[in-house]
This record gives sequence, structure tokens and C-alpha cells, in this order.
Amino acid sequence: MCVIQLLVDKDTLTNALASSHDTHLLRIDSREDEMRSRVRQWLTTVVDDVHEREELRRNRSRVVEINNLVDHLRDDVDNVELMTHD
Repeated sequence: MCVIQLLVDKDTLTNALASSHDTHLLRIDSREDEMRSRVRQWLTTVVDDVHEREELRRNRSRVVEINNLVDHLRDDVDNVELMTHD
């Protein structure tokens, strides 16, 4: 009987449909905002992780380069010492 009364009045039906539509759009907008927020957070985390890994890679590469230089200089010092003792 409640449904029959709802269908009798055109204005009531129109208002009910409009309200239902607005509620539906609000839920869609809220879900979209939530998804955007999560994607932004995920993207920020991924970009930060990539930067951190790149920084670590550069630092390790630099340490290897410095170690190679130190080894080379030690070899040179050893060679000079050998030459002076001969």
C-alpha cells in the first residue's frame, strides 16, 4: 500500500527519484575520492621508494669507486716503496 501511495502523487515520485539519484551520486563521489586518495598515497610511496633505492645505488657505487681508488693508491705506494728499497 505504501508503494501505491508513492506512485499516486507525481511530485512525491519525482522527489523520491531525485533524492535517490542524489544519494547514489554522493556515494559514487565518495568512493571516487577514496580511490584517488589511496592511489596518490600509493604513488607517493612508490616514488619515494624508487628515489631511496636510486640513492642507495649511487651511494654504493660511490663507495666502490672510492675503495678502488684507495686500492690503486696503496698499490702505487707499495710500488714506490719497492723501488726505493732496490
